[in-house]
Amino acid sequence: MSEYQQIEKEVTRLGFLVRGGFAPEGEDTVPNLSSGQPTQTVIMIGNAGSTPFWNRFTQSSEYKADSQNPMDNWTRRVMEDLAKNFGGEVLFPSDGPPYYPFQRWSSRAESLYPSPIGLYISHDWGTWHALRAAILLPESVDNLPELSQKQSPCLSCKDQPCLSSCPVDAFGIGQVYDYLACAKHVVSEEGADCASKGCLARRVCPVGQEFTLTPEHVAFHMAAFTRARRDSGEVF
Repeated sequence: MSEYQQIEKEVTRLGFLVRGGFAPEGEDTVPNLSSGQPTQTVIMIGNAGSTPFWNRFTQSSEYKADSQNPMDNWTRRVMEDLAKNFGGEVLFPSDGPPYYPFQRWSSRAESLYPSPIGLYISHDWGTWHALRAAILLPESVDNLPELSQKQSPCLSCKDQPCLSSCPVDAFGIGQVYDYLACAKHVVSEEGADCASKGCLARRVCPVGQEFTLTPEHVAFHMAAFTRARRDSGEVF
């Protein structure tokens, strides 16, 4: 079993998903390890859909403790242990500011494409996926998956319903996502459907429908999204 397969096996056991890997180049701005050794391989970690990720998370001590950032805390704990077991270190999207370019790294590791609403879309999972961590290793890892040569699924989507389905028009061609309008709608009486089932613009996308999040998983993220806006003083 190759080292990549060993990492994949352990990551899957923990409820996460290996999202490919790459050998970093200068423009990727991947940092050296804390020892000063250059990073030779980056393995991206995330999840797609709710199963098994959500089930494993809700069994964790972090979830049961109901802390402010239980999912981030749980991810940090298990990924730090995993990276250490393979002689590496781990970075997270929440590290910063300045923040690491996780979206750029993800596009180096697997075939993802910018969607009309700004989220990266996968041929397999649609937009129902997330990046959780990046494992930095001091050695080159063989048998990394090759990038697909397929075109973005959005190029063959003529209607692009994601752009016209948002109740508050938070998305638009060439526009920046209006997250404040989104947050205000989600906490309103009219936004109950978005709050309980998730972003309507994501739900109407025909790609990856089988990976749509469960209601409990959706509600958790939407609550965290609006809480962050409230804590920042931006809305309410």
